Amino acid sequence: MARGRYIKDYRIVESLNGRGGIRLETEYIGAPYFFACGAEKAGKCRKLCAGLCLLGWLSFVGALIPNSAGMRTLYVSLPFAFTALPLGLMTSLLLSALRLKEPMEHRMADRFENRFPAQALGITLLPGVSLAGEGVMLLLEKQMLPGDGIFALCAAALFSCGLALFLQRRTLRTRKG
Repeated sequence: MARGRYIKDYRIVESLNGRGGIRLETEYIGAPYFFACGAEKAGKCRKLCAGLCLLGWLSFVGALIPNSAGMRTLYVSLPFAFTALPLGLMTSLLLSALRLKEPMEHRMADRFENRFPAQALGITLLPGVSLAGEGVMLLLEKQMLPGDGIFALCAAALFSCGLALFLQRRTLRTRKG
């Protein structure tokens, strides 16, 4: 359905290579896109968001290291484990955004408009559900281990990183130039 979504933004250019063969290259002919807040502010925000992703990965891995009852409980560990998916997608988006020069292509502008907020929300909600599960375990008076404090601290740090990323979504909005 969306397979040819950006096909009108490109054209194929034929040229001859050194040996007389035909070389096909694609050329972007679509409208240019810019960050709405300006290039300098968006550059600072992209670096901040990349740092938040790094901190999120450190928190994610740090929560997996200690022996905790939370990671042995399905309703705590499953949402936390699924946090790796939006965190990985966000990291790949921001790593490609660090090399990005303006004007950008339609495809990249759509990633900032559509994917960035959804991934940031996933990074926020999934560790939040894990923290709520830890609270349920405390209310049910399950046997807690010393690693549960570290797990809860790392999950709270990951929740905070996701919330900070979600709050940066307006700074990285794009506009058609």
